[in-house]
Amino acid sequence: MISIFSGLILPSFLNWLRVEKVNSYTRELKEYLRVVRLDARRWGSICSVDSNSISYNGVANDKNYYGYRISCSGKSTNINSLAPAINNSIFQVINKDFRITPNGRISSDSSIVIVIGSKYFNEGARILNCLVIKSPTGHIIKGKFSENDWISDKMQVSQIDQNNILSPDKCKSY
Repeated sequence: MISIFSGLILPSFLNWLRVEKVNSYTRELKEYLRVVRLDARRWGSICSVDSNSISYNGVANDKNYYGYRISCSGKSTNINSLAPAINNSIFQVINKDFRITPNGRISSDSSIVIVIGSKYFNEGARILNCLVIKSPTGHIIKGKFSENDWISDKMQVSQIDQNNILSPDKCKSY
């Protein structure tokens, strides 16, 4: 009886954990990018937001891996220490690096799209969160990404979209 019960509960629990890891990272990243914009305004700095490329299973156990490097001109800021840590169980793909102006606006010719998903996307819970950062306002919209045929079995932990798959219209807000 116990083995039957655990056989039914364990897969559901693992799926719930996957969903929560993706949702948690998405919330933390959205808030972090908001703080970077505020910091750029506070110090009157231009901040570059660059994606760290991290290979499949490339995160060691020390938890000091971050999906982004932020560098701001002018004032010395400790904004990188606030970045949400990334781990091997999730992946993120961004369409391009971008800059934040001293007035907190996004310096890009189009919106920034970030897709966050579970490394185990092809098993269990199928979740692809997305963030769209509107240019030039910097308004961040959270949603679900509608396409998943571009996902591979060995997704890099963090990467820039090389195939121009990510577009704002594929991120359905909720």
